[in-house]
Amino acid sequence: MAKHISAAYQPLLARIGRATKANRELAMMLAATEWPTITDYELFRKVQVLYESGKKLNLRHHHATTRDYKRLHQQLRNLGVLASDPDYGKSAYRILSNPDRPAEEICCSVDPFCHVSHLSAMQRYGLTNRRPKSLFLTTPAPKTARTLTADRMMRDHGEDIGTRLDDIVPLKVVHHPKSVRKREISDFRTAHPGQWLPVRGSLARLATIGQTFTDTLTEPGRCGGMAHVIEVWREFGPTYLEEIVSAIDVAPTAIAKVRAGYILSELLGIDDPRVTAWQRFAMRGGSRVLDPSKPYAPEFSETWMLSTNV
Repeated sequence: MAKHISAAYQPLLARIGRATKANRELAMMLAATEWPTITDYELFRKVQVLYESGKKLNLRHHHATTRDYKRLHQQLRNLGVLASDPDYGKSAYRILSNPDRPAEEICCSVDPFCHVSHLSAMQRYGLTNRRPKSLFLTTPAPKTARTLTADRMMRDHGEDIGTRLDDIVPLKVVHHPKSVRKREISDFRTAHPGQWLPVRGSLARLATIGQTFTDTLTEPGRCGGMAHVIEVWREFGPTYLEEIVSAIDVAPTAIAKVRAGYILSELLGIDDPRVTAWQRFAMRGGSRVLDPSKPYAPEFSETWMLSTNV
């Protein structure tokens, strides 16, 4: 195994020449990740692992400081191991020994809290034959993102992190550019990002199938429009009924339950007590509509108190 690793890293080691032992070790750690990009936060964590490894690397102390990090970071840039990412600039760095990846993997490697969603997720699941020009992402709204970053840093560095902030590179909220790897990015920020799962063999994360159906009802404009959404529900709703019911049950908005209840019970004719239970979210005297992009119409579901304006 050691011989295999050594052979695999020979081109990298040859390129960085007479780097210090710490530089060489860190460069190989980055190559081993196979990540195309890395943020300051994740790179600092690698430096911490390096310092705490106990290897004889001529390091000054056993725990990395932000000063140590800045020195090693700059040395790796000088050696051609790292460079600013062409799309994210100083928010992320290309690991030049590792192959680049598609836009969805780059976005998810830079932003630990985003995932592929809406029409892009529908395409991945085979729910639509449309090919979105943009890559649709869901990311946490600023307040939610700040909470997630604080929780993540506490998990990584311990509950006493507040007393050590000067010696820790912070995890920052990511702002995605308009395009990544020549792919247009459509970024949806929400306080309730929803459920996702990792894509096998990839760095990307994808909304679950149940979450994807939920998203079609809360943001149909990002899913091809409500008319297309209803087509998708007619064709695939019965197939994914269990996943839909589970996701809609925990959806934070009542309108998702009302729209799902109407489609499943009145359009698809599904008689399920779990769906019927959502009738308690119907609001008498309101102005709820099936398609939020169109005006209120007189066609109306008495059961779901919903204008069926599609």
